[in-house]
Amino acid sequence: MAHVLFQYALLAAGLIGALALFLSLKREIQRNAARHGRRLEEMAARVSQFQNPAPEPVYIPAPPARSGLNLSKRVQALRMVRRNEDVSTIAAALGVTRKEVELLVRVQMMGREAAARAGK
Repeated sequence: MAHVLFQYALLAAGLIGALALFLSLKREIQRNAARHGRRLEEMAARVSQFQNPAPEPVYIPAPPARSGLNLSKRVQALRMVRRNEDVSTIAAALGVTRKEVELLVRVQMMGREAAARAGK
């Protein structure tokens, strides 16, 4: 009977030791979690100090469409207009659209009219 009692005592001591180890391990895990949680909060605070809000988008207007008529083409077109050539022929010869040549002719005519009125 003493032998059985001794076995129960050893079993109880072992269980108490395991419980003590479990509780100490649990307490250590909680301490580490709290310490790491504080470090994470500190790092998050540092990061938030350096983060700038996203800048507002800046509107950059698109460049205006470039005319196919540079200065030399304009001069050539005006010479061809003075020779009474057709607008389609002028556009084909210079490699520009017909509308650009028509616009150039209209502007030229308006300039002539304004100069004639100013001369009176």
